Amino acid sequence: MTKLLDMGKNQTSQIPNILLSVKDASVAISVSSKMVRLLIASGRLKAVNLGKRMTRISLQELTDFAQRQGGNVVLPSSSPPFNNNKREKKKSITTAKPETGNVNKRAKCRMTPASEKAPEGVTHKTHYTMAEVMSKFNIKYGRLYEIRNRYQLASVHAWGTTAFRKKDVEKAIAKYDEEQGKAQQEAYYTCFDIMQKYGLGKTQVRRFAETHGVRIKKAKGGRANLYLKADWEAARKNAEKTSASTKAKRT
Repeated sequence: MTKLLDMGKNQTSQIPNILLSVKDASVAISVSSKMVRLLIASGRLKAVNLGKRMTRISLQELTDFAQRQGGNVVLPSSSPPFNNNKREKKKSITTAKPETGNVNKRAKCRMTPASEKAPEGVTHKTHYTMAEVMSKFNIKYGRLYEIRNRYQLASVHAWGTTAFRKKDVEKAIAKYDEEQGKAQQEAYYTCFDIMQKYGLGKTQVRRFAETHGVRIKKAKGGRANLYLKADWEAARKNAEKTSASTKAKRT
């Protein structure tokens, strides 16, 4: 459906001060966008430049041009600003609030339950939500995903998110922490281990590791370094071949 503006000489003062895009102007006078640009370039149609790719023609100017050519301006009823439904719809989408609860984008899950709906027997006393597990045990989504798959944690859909039995979660995380700790003890030296075994000072341990490219990782909590045993032993053997002092410090 279109809206016909019959702009006679006696009605031009009633034309609202509206700026149209090149495309809208071309539709209004039934020509191509290319033709509108040619008319602007030749000076037959006046336009304003509001920025890059923002050429605008006033409705008054377009109407005057159409009248000089013996025609009328026809504006589609959906053309802005006569119909702002699209603009209002877009605004309603961007400003819409979540149904309930806050969303933690970094964690990719809800920080608070979305609703009070949960299967029978599932309560906040018996189950953790995914966000609660991450917050309580200070782990990230990727680590939780690993634990969930490794120990086959059963889950239910409750409060608009994923929930796990508290007993299962606590048991799985304790087992995971124990296994990770054992793996570190088997594969890594602590700084104290090296100081005792080789009679080195803390600074000597750090400098030797940096000089010989010993791989290092942070201990749990991030307060101390762990040194890969295989790298350290290989570096010590190579150093012993060229350094008498290094060999003498080996016990």
